[in-house]
Formats: sequence, C-alpha cells, structure tokens
Amino acid sequence: MSQPNDQLAHWVRLSQASYSHIAAEVARVAAAHGRYDVQPDSSRLSRWINHAEKPRPPVPAFLAEALTRLCGRRLTPADLGFAAGPPRPGAEGWSARAVVAALLATTRSDAVTDTRPPSLSRLLTGPALVEAVQPWLRLPDGEPLPEPVRPGARVGRSDVSRIQATTAAFRLLDNEHGGALSRLAVVGQLQHVTHLAATATYTEETGRALFAAIAELASVAGWMTHDAGVHDDAQRYLLLGLRAAHQAGSDGTGIGGHLLNCLARQANHLGHAHDALDLVQAAQYGTRKLPPGRLRALLASLEARCHAVLGDIGGMERATAAAEHALMGEGDDPAPSWAAWFDTAEFHVTAGVCEFIAAECVPARSARAIDLITQGTAHRPAERVRSRAFDHIALARAHVRAGQTDAADTATTTALALMGEVHSTRVSDRLRELDTELAAAPAGTAAAGSRGRIRAALRPS
Repeated sequence: MSQPNDQLAHWVRLSQASYSHIAAEVARVAAAHGRYDVQPDSSRLSRWINHAEKPRPPVPAFLAEALTRLCGRRLTPADLGFAAGPPRPGAEGWSARAVVAALLATTRSDAVTDTRPPSLSRLLTGPALVEAVQPWLRLPDGEPLPEPVRPGARVGRSDVSRIQATTAAFRLLDNEHGGALSRLAVVGQLQHVTHLAATATYTEETGRALFAAIAELASVAGWMTHDAGVHDDAQRYLLLGLRAAHQAGSDGTGIGGHLLNCLARQANHLGHAHDALDLVQAAQYGTRKLPPGRLRALLASLEARCHAVLGDIGGMERATAAAEHALMGEGDDPAPSWAAWFDTAEFHVTAGVCEFIAAECVPARSARAIDLITQGTAHRPAERVRSRAFDHIALARAHVRAGQTDAADTATTTALALMGEVHSTRVSDRLRELDTELAAAPAGTAAAGSRGRIRAALRPS
C-alpha cells in the first residue's frame, strides 16, 4: 500500500482551501501557461495526497504555483513531495553542488515558523545509517568547488572567521538555554552561508574553509534540532554537514569527526547503541591522522559509553583510559569551538556515567560513579546550564542505585531548578529515566517526593 504524500497534505491544510478550489486554481494556472488540457478535479487531488500518485510534468509546477498563491509562500514541486526533492543522505549527492542544493532545499523547507511541515527524511538506523556516512571515509579529496550561479559578493578568510564567530555564539546559546529557542535562527544563518557558497566568488583556500564553516553550522543546527526532539531532521542536518565537511578537504577532517560524534550521541540517546558504536569507530578511523587531543579524547569517551551500554566492561575501561590519555596529551594550541566543550569536567562526568551503567551488573561500581560525577560537576562552567542539569540527573540516578535516596532527592532538586532555565526535550527524557529509577526505590523514602516533583515539572502547562 502506498504511503500518503504528507508534504502535499501539509500545504493543502495550510491553504485552508477545499480540494475542488485547489483543483480549479491549478486549472487556472495551467491555462495561464497555455495548457488548457490540464483540468484536475477534487478526486484527482485526493489521489495525489492519499495514494501518493505523481502527476506528470508540468502539473507539479502548476500545483506549486497554485499553492504558492493560496499559502502566501513560494513553493516548489520538491516542497510538495514531487520530483527528486532534496537527496537522501547516502552515497549519492556528495559533490559540492549537490551539497549546496540539498542544504538550501532543507533549510528553506525548515524555515516555516507558523506550523511545521512534515520531515523531509526518515530516521536512518542500522546498515542504512552506516552506509550513509561511508562516503566520507572513502571519497577522494580535491573535487572542484561550485562555480557561482550568479556571481555576487567576494568572500575572504575574514568573512569566514566572522561566520565561525557567529556559529560559536549560537553554540553558547544552545549550551545555556537549550536548542529550541535559537534553532530557527541557526537554520536561517545556515541557509545564508550556503547561499554564499553558491553565489559568491572566493579562492580555493577560502572555499574549502567556507565549506568547513558550513559543516560546523550544520552541526549546531542538527544538534539544536535533536535537542528540540525532532530527530529525523536533526540526523539529516548532521549528515548534510558531513558532506560539507568532505568538501572542505583537510580543513574539514576535525569537524567531520565531530559530526559523526553528534550522530553517535543521537543514536545513543535513541537507544541504538550498536549504531552509535559503529559511528564513533568510523569517526576514529576518519580522524586517525590528526594529532592527539580533544577530538580523540571525546571520541574515546563516547566509545566507552557505548561499550558500557552494550555490557562490554573491559572495552569501556580501555576506552576510558584512552580518552584520559588523549586529553592529557593535548598540545598548547586552543581547541576549536566545536571541541571546547569536552574538558576535564565532561570527561569525569562521562566516565562516571559509564560506571553508573556498569553498576547495573556490578552494584558496587555505584560509589565510583558518584565520585566521578561529583568531581566533574564541581568543575563544570556555570554557563553550561543544560550540561549541569544532565550532571545532577546522572548523579541522582547513581545515588538511587547506591540506595541513597536522600542524596538523590537533593540532586533531583538541583536538576529541576536547572531544567527551568533551558528548553530541551533531552533533559525531559533524562528526567523520565530518573523517575523510572526512583520508582524501584523502597517505599517510605525520599523517592516519592522526588517523583512527585519530577512529574509536576514534566506536566504540560
């Protein structure tokens, strides 16, 4: 059975027009173009929506023009689910021109503020996800950058530096307030910078740096979208960012590794630990020629967490040791902004979370988990509000597992206070996990009060 065309259905609903009115409008548009033979009726429009029938060209273009008038927003056949649309993340579409086209199509469709259109993609998992990132590992460098469609402004390295500074500011906002508040602003910036890549003139060196900046922007857009709970679109941004990182050549190796790190963290959050491990190992292979430092440390730390979730305690311990060694071996050069978040505080908290996960099999490891998370939390920068909320949720869970419900209640209180400062579905998800943990605590302890406050905080306004 064919799947409905959700994208077309979305815009038809937004037009607030009946099927017969839209069909008549399509006929008027077609007549204006000299095509008097195009006379759809309401039943034909219903089949286009409910049975995903695809009208022959140029009817999709006429329909897009008709809905443009009715919705007050310029639409294309791709927006309506017709034609090729933005290419799926996969082995195809890795040329610079294809990357630009896909990013422009995705950001244009996403920048709808009145009501959200259906996702352009479906969440990839398993072999399909691994296949989607493989070209980053094997495609040769040196592919030509796109010639400007309509040559406009000239972009220099100083312009790229300003773009990077803006991206860093957006990342700070994400860390402090969560992704939901600033997400569309980042999407707009990504669209603007990608448009520059398509229309501006620049040297080869600047062009590669520009694509690295696009990849970094896509990583922030993807992470904010993930934080807002829209996981399929988040994955799409991260995969498109990986394509842009490839076009950056050697400039994009580090940010490419970070994008795979984001994809792996998303997979872990969604309960796909095997996918996460495959992605982090792909990132480690792709960045193997980079010097030791923060990227290698954060990837090893994430690998440790994957091993812990999968029950491989030996692998967890080896990867944790490798992360600590890589972090200690970092040189004096400042870390790029996309890696600066992984500091000693993040390392200790992540190591503590690994111990907490391992405590499910070996309860005695709870004490080590509490020590490590407490150590990391004490050194967490104040502006990392969302991370501090995660820290105290993890600390509360570790205390519950150790049978220390009063200490868990204190940590829960702090986490709930921090939750009020951020807009993040991931924090809500973690609180639900804490609530489940507290449900197993003995009756008559502080757990009941903790659960009541959690449920009150998660209750819709």
